[in-house]
Amino acid sequence: MNLQALGTALDAMGIEPRVVALGARDEQCWCVLPDAHGIWEVYWLERGQKNHLVRLPSESDACELLLGKLAYSELVAGRLRRG
Repeated sequence: MNLQALGTALDAMGIEPRVVALGARDEQCWCVLPDAHGIWEVYWLERGQKNHLVRLPSESDACELLLGKLAYSELVAGRLRRG
């Protein structure tokens, strides 16, 4: 999975685009992007702080982690859109 496929999956689930910054940093968003050393990071950015930071070796691993995290949150909240 890559960032484009993640974006498509999140859109299909009904995740608001303002909640996720794919390949970028944005305040009050889940961010998924590589660091300066090529390690992929997934985190919630708030007030310039990386919260719930997870570092992963590949884009695919990072995208799958964030997809799972957001799908679980939507399922628990009862908001997961059905196909």
